[in-house]
Amino acid sequence: MKNLIYPAIILGMLSGCDNKTSVNNHSQVVAKVNGDEITVHQVNNELQRIKTPVSNPEALSKKILESLIDRQLLVQEAIKLNLDHTPEVVELVAAARAQIYAQAYLARKVSSIPPAKEDEVRKFMAEHPEVFSERKVLSTTDVVFSNDPSKIDYDTLQTKVSNLDELKALLASHQIHFDILQEQIPSESMPKQALSMLNQIKVGDLLFMHDDNNKVIVRSVNSIIDAPLETSQSMEMAAKIVNERKRQQFINDELSRLKKLAKIDRADGVLKHEPANQPETFSGTQATHTDGLKGL
Repeated sequence: MKNLIYPAIILGMLSGCDNKTSVNNHSQVVAKVNGDEITVHQVNNELQRIKTPVSNPEALSKKILESLIDRQLLVQEAIKLNLDHTPEVVELVAAARAQIYAQAYLARKVSSIPPAKEDEVRKFMAEHPEVFSERKVLSTTDVVFSNDPSKIDYDTLQTKVSNLDELKALLASHQIHFDILQEQIPSESMPKQALSMLNQIKVGDLLFMHDDNNKVIVRSVNSIIDAPLETSQSMEMAAKIVNERKRQQFINDELSRLKKLAKIDRADGVLKHEPANQPETFSGTQATHTDGLKGL
């Protein structure tokens, strides 16, 4: 535990005060920049945003202080040029303020949501055995290339190849550059579509994916390993997911409630309609590496 950051001790690091010194963490000044004060509270706020442990919190706190000094110098120069009154800056500040207010309101509201009960957590685990008791890890070799309809038709590509060697030969014949990657993909990193077909995937299968960045990923399954989680790991992971789902449901319900109470007038036809990004699409049994249990 000694490598974790505790904001309460940062003041001593920055100011050199001993433990007998009584200070106010919210107002103690640790630096002045042309008269503008930087307080230990500001440093602590930056430290609290860091979620991972660090080996040298004192060095990090000093680095953050220097960063705040640099930022204040730039702020002062921007004000000298009256940039704080330009339309684009005013709009950005207003948007940032609105975002902060909205997040603060939701944080206050969701803090009252009780944590998931054990029976809720176990029910979730039972509903998703492919992630817990029947968890698997796929080892794949991936061929990644840009989708170019003028060179090859992605929709018919899957009917022309049955293994990676055929795929690489076909791409080379059409002068399409591709990269080869190795992946380890656990069940919990797969989207819902892939999870629902997990039991159908076999060693040697090709899994096709076309994402919204105009990239095609073809994965060849090298191995499928059973890797169930221990009960304690499963409970911890499931609790986090259930709690997040409860928070998200609360937010959705709260927004619905506020919309019903509000008078909202929309000016139809003012906004220009832009084509929306296409989500990742799958053909057959397909899997892709995503962050967390997005599909659940």
